[in-house]
Amino acid sequence: MKKLLSTATVAATVLAGVLVGAGTASAANPTKRCEPSASRSCSLPSGYFKGGTISIDIDAILKPGDQETWFTFTIGNCKGGAYANDPPRSWTCVLPASYYTLTATASFASPYWELGLRW
Repeated sequence: MKKLLSTATVAATVLAGVLVGAGTASAANPTKRCEPSASRSCSLPSGYFKGGTISIDIDAILKPGDQETWFTFTIGNCKGGAYANDPPRSWTCVLPASYYTLTATASFASPYWELGLRW
């Protein structure tokens, strides 16, 4: 019985990893997770972007009890913002070919960040 439960647990973990990974970005579409920090920010280099439409995905999650905070992001000349603890959000921008860095910064409390770029 123990072996059966152990096997089922491993199978469920692998399946969950596959399902979660199904929507994640590839090497050409980078992602990054950041823990809360004194800088209240998280940065994600894009690598070389060929130009055109780029999608920015940001999820900012505050620790329980933290004050609600607004965050902003910049990548090239594209800027935006939202409240931390809002559902994950996506924005699109048109940028020329170049190397970029997506930077998200919170106003007050430092959230857990999950950043992604897609093109």
